[in-house]
Amino acid sequence: MRALVIDDELPAREELLWLLEQCPQISAADQAESAKAALERLESGPPVDVVFLDIDMPGLNGVRLAQLWRDRLGDEAPILIFVTAYDAHAVDAFALDAADYLLKPVRLSRLQHAIERAERRQHQGVAAPTSEASEAHETAPAPATSPLTRISVEEHGSYRVIPVDDIVWIEADEGFATVHTEKGGYLTDFSLKFLEENLPADHFFRSHRSFIVRLSAISVIAPTGAGTYRLLLGDESTGVPLARSRAPELKARIPWSAHAIEE
Repeated sequence: MRALVIDDELPAREELLWLLEQCPQISAADQAESAKAALERLESGPPVDVVFLDIDMPGLNGVRLAQLWRDRLGDEAPILIFVTAYDAHAVDAFALDAADYLLKPVRLSRLQHAIERAERRQHQGVAAPTSEASEAHETAPAPATSPLTRISVEEHGSYRVIPVDDIVWIEADEGFATVHTEKGGYLTDFSLKFLEENLPADHFFRSHRSFIVRLSAISVIAPTGAGTYRLLLGDESTGVPLARSRAPELKARIPWSAHAIEE
């Protein structure tokens, strides 16, 4: 079995990798230090059979990361084993069809037992996604019946509610959307497509494949050459790109003077 260890702390990763070397069922083991690195590895690297996932990580925690890849990969998702210093998330872990839940510090005998459970799961075939995951996968792309008025983002183990009116711009990176307000940025597991479809269309504009901007926040449209522009926001200290293909729609939304610089 090929394994992937996901933990933001290097000593924890090294300890678990050392233990896995002593388990004959594990033929190879890779590591990732963040949710972004883990998704890159799962989506572009060699197939992974079992993932050992920490829960308390910066940005997306392990539970949210597991939910995300269950939604993306469905029954192709690798077998999941949570490894954490706390037992508070055990219910969430097994709701995600985890094969096991290990508490740190991990003992070799307990790790071997978890791998045996994963191996049996592998031989039986990966179970279908839970009904909650399947429902989320089926319904997430569909726009809401009415535009969103607020979203919630994870912050230090709780969820901060952000009124849509507070959003200035949104940037997508590696599938994760970071929502920016005047108070700061918040990493989410929303896709840019979902936000584009569900935010009020008369207030927000998709300026680029990786950016959404609040129309009322645009203060300057600055040419950058080759038919592209940079949209300066608020006090003009922050800017987002405007793709050439999106410029005609912005001109329709915010009419440009005949004296505006054209490329």
